[in-house]
Amino acid sequence: MVSAVVLAAGESKRMRDKKEILPIAGVPMIRMVVDSLLASDKIDEVVVVLGFRANEVGQALCGIGDERVDLVANREFQRGMGTSLAQGVHACSWGTRAIIVALGDAPFFRTEDVDVLIDAHAKGARLVAPSFSGKRGHPVLLDASFRSELESLEGDSGARHILEREAGHVVEIELPDDGFLVDIDEWDDYVAVKAGIGRP
Repeated sequence: MVSAVVLAAGESKRMRDKKEILPIAGVPMIRMVVDSLLASDKIDEVVVVLGFRANEVGQALCGIGDERVDLVANREFQRGMGTSLAQGVHACSWGTRAIIVALGDAPFFRTEDVDVLIDAHAKGARLVAPSFSGKRGHPVLLDASFRSELESLEGDSGARHILEREAGHVVEIELPDDGFLVDIDEWDDYVAVKAGIGRP
């Protein structure tokens, strides 16, 4: 079993709006992320962590009929992203072998990119990250052996510190497309994407 956790609980403090619900080509970012994950037949469940303006994010996902989707609430989202990741991992099925961490504001990864990460894990990699010209992005994959550590995260501490600590064991997968590097943190990022400067 492979689980995906989508982080969408943050307050979007650097944006003028809740970024995950902003549309790109008419589709909310969070919907793009979840749809791309569900398009993989290698993923058994997608856990979306809600927090700030949870009802609106949930509404953006309304109509998805796939039973693999589970929405969970992080009531402590103001304490940092680590609490959301901990909540999402805690909600994953106990039989899961790997956990994919995706960001609700990074919608341009491809389903085939995620499949490559999962295939690398199936071949023995415990930590897998996508790479393009030496730059890493999301989603990343962690073996379920890191589950207890992920569930104990607090504050803004996320999966990055695990990848940094275990740097010698991280398998980087060089991808031909750099879409996974595009995330939208500020209003100018969103405007650039909308204008086709970042990612059409």
